[in-house]
Amino acid sequence: MRLPVLSVALCTLCSLLAARAGVARAADDESSEGDDHAEAEEHEATEGADADKDKDADKDADKGEKKKHKREEEAGVSVGLDLVLGWGKVPFVIPTPTSATSAPQVATFSRQDQTPSNVQSFILSAGVELSRHVGIGVRAPLTFATFNPDGAPSRSTAGVGNVELEGEYGGSVAHGLRLVGALGLALPTAQGDEIPDTLVNAPVGSIDQSQLDHSSMAKAAAYARGYEDNALFEPNRFGIVPKVGLLYRTHGLSIEPYVKVENLVGTSSYLANGYVGELVGALRVGYWIRKQFELAVRGWFNTGFAGGDEDKKTSATVEPQIVLRFGPVRPYAGLLLPVAGPPNDNGFIGVRIGVTAGF
Repeated sequence: MRLPVLSVALCTLCSLLAARAGVARAADDESSEGDDHAEAEEHEATEGADADKDKDADKDADKGEKKKHKREEEAGVSVGLDLVLGWGKVPFVIPTPTSATSAPQVATFSRQDQTPSNVQSFILSAGVELSRHVGIGVRAPLTFATFNPDGAPSRSTAGVGNVELEGEYGGSVAHGLRLVGALGLALPTAQGDEIPDTLVNAPVGSIDQSQLDHSSMAKAAAYARGYEDNALFEPNRFGIVPKVGLLYRTHGLSIEPYVKVENLVGTSSYLANGYVGELVGALRVGYWIRKQFELAVRGWFNTGFAGGDEDKKTSATVEPQIVLRFGPVRPYAGLLLPVAGPPNDNGFIGVRIGVTAGF
């Protein structure tokens, strides 16, 4: 969800056009006498009236263009769908192999790291602009995943992530520059239980395989998204996410940095770490080659400052993007390339496909 961005350049252009349209023509030759002089005065008055009409018409046209631009950039309601397809390896639980000479026993399960997986994570979003500066929104993740462990049958699972509610306040701070502050609350709606590092030969009745599969699915979704939105994919955690961002636009160029802190508070006593803290910083630079086509590149890092050893790592990802524009509808695509941290260590790569629309 984005708050409205006013185009100062367009307003300036409108003012220049209106002023130019209001220039009156010079009076006819003052040396004319009699009827010629009266005709000149009448002609001057007529031209003045026409100029005023042209000025009003230009103003109306400018207002129409301005309103059209504002409707496109300051849509009161926005919706979006963001899909990331990812491939890589995650921890997974599989049946423990038994030797052919062993006596019959109860089936057991063990943890297997580096299990190949493919994951599809959707984030549905909607936002409402309550006023010129204030907006609210919601994001809801939905994930599907398939795992292909060595020496065991493939398994698939699906589930929801943590639904996030967000409020934001923004305003212009300079020519073409807007500052936005936001606060997100990620509700603990995601399914899954952490897989213990020491899970070996656990009797089948002592674990909930479905919940452990959901945990692997959430981990795969977070890896595929380059650790940018972990608060949406942390089972049994409540997220408090303050965020500050800037938006600068001029002559087709847009620069959008932001920084946020993901405070992930455990809601289960079974978690190894009751609190996980992550600092995320990102930058997006885009340029509209034409009015309907933008080339952009995004990059972000995630630095864990609280939690376990796995949490206290730094990851980084880059994502080249293309964006199309069809009125208020903007489809986009990107390639997520982790370059450091857990997503990179586990061999993940992601493809992003999405669309946003404003009304």
